[in-house]
Amino acid sequence: MITRKLMLFGGASLILGLTAMVAMLWVHETTGNPSHTLAMQRALQNVIPPRDTKFDLITHDGKPVTERAYRGRFMLVYFGFTSCVDICPHDMAAAALALDLLGPKEAEIQPLFITIDPGTDTQAVLARYVSLYHPRLVGLTGNLSQVTAAAKSYGASFDKEPIPRFTGHGHSANLYLIGRDGEFLRAFRTPTTGNVIAEIIKLYL
Repeated sequence: MITRKLMLFGGASLILGLTAMVAMLWVHETTGNPSHTLAMQRALQNVIPPRDTKFDLITHDGKPVTERAYRGRFMLVYFGFTSCVDICPHDMAAAALALDLLGPKEAEIQPLFITIDPGTDTQAVLARYVSLYHPRLVGLTGNLSQVTAAAKSYGASFDKEPIPRFTGHGHSANLYLIGRDGEFLRAFRTPTTGNVIAEIIKLYL
């Protein structure tokens, strides 16, 4: 009985510790020294299981694609939907600004928008949507099982409710930074800014 209580206490302490560290990281990355933030992020990665960051989808211009097509570049990945009226536009604008702030270095980053509403977000819809934010932004879609598998591999989540339809709270709002060889580097949690995203990315370039 005592052993069980100790195990429960230890598990609770670990969860609280991780939660506190994530909260500190979010505050620090918006107000503190970016190099210190990177050190905190790497420390956090040591105790969180790695993510696969895999997908098998279709681009907005109809080409089948997997994550391997972007090896050698960083990926900045977002899961959202085109009819989102609040958080998705904010995050896409922040990502676009970050790319512009990187200047010539932006060529080393591939931004991706993966729809979580493939039934509505056709290739044509995605093409129009991504063109609003950045010329290098690629929209990705697939069937629901493919999109769900991709989200799961990134640790993203979303729900589809018939009534009401998607709301701004129907999906996790993170931008995922993936390294040149496909390793998960970090998540930018909303709300964030283009300046913060650019400064953190520079530390990896």
